[in-house]
Amino acid sequence: METIITVATILNMFLSAGSNVNSEYFYNADIVDGQVNAMYVYDRSASGLSPKLEYRYAYDALERLTEKEAFAWNEVSKEWEPSYRLTYTYGENSFEVERSNWDADSHAYKNVDEKAVYLYEFNNLVSVNYLKWSGQDNGFEVVDRMLVLNPRADLLLAYVK
Repeated sequence: METIITVATILNMFLSAGSNVNSEYFYNADIVDGQVNAMYVYDRSASGLSPKLEYRYAYDALERLTEKEAFAWNEVSKEWEPSYRLTYTYGENSFEVERSNWDADSHAYKNVDEKAVYLYEFNNLVSVNYLKWSGQDNGFEVVDRMLVLNPRADLLLAYVK
C-alpha cells in the first residue's frame, strides 16, 4: 500500500480550516493549477487582520508533498522570517516527516532534530514512532510510539504536536 500526501490533501486542509466562521484566524491560499503553493494565516483583531504565519509547499512529480516551510511575520521588520521546515520522504509502505528549525545566526536550517516515521503494518494498522536527536548517543531515539487503526486506507493520518 502506498502512502502519499497529495495536493488534494493540502487543498482539503485549507478548505476545512477556512470554513469555521468563528475562528480567530483567517486563511488565504495561493493556488496554481489546483496546487496549494502557499497558505497565509491572519489574526483577527478589533483593528482588522494582521499577518501571522505563511506556509510554503513543494511537491514531487507524483504531486506528493515533499516540503512544508513555515514563516512567522515579524511586526518590526514587516517581513516573513523562516521558522521551521518539514521534509517528507516516501517508502513503499511508509513515510517520514523530518523537522529542522531555522537558525537566525547562521541563516540556515539546523540539522534535523526530530522526526516521525509512519509505517503501514497490515490491514490498515499504522505504527507511528516519534524520534528526537540525542547528542549523547549521536543518533535518534524513540520518545513516543503508538499504533493507529485506520479503517479508511484512502485517508491520510497525521499527528501534529
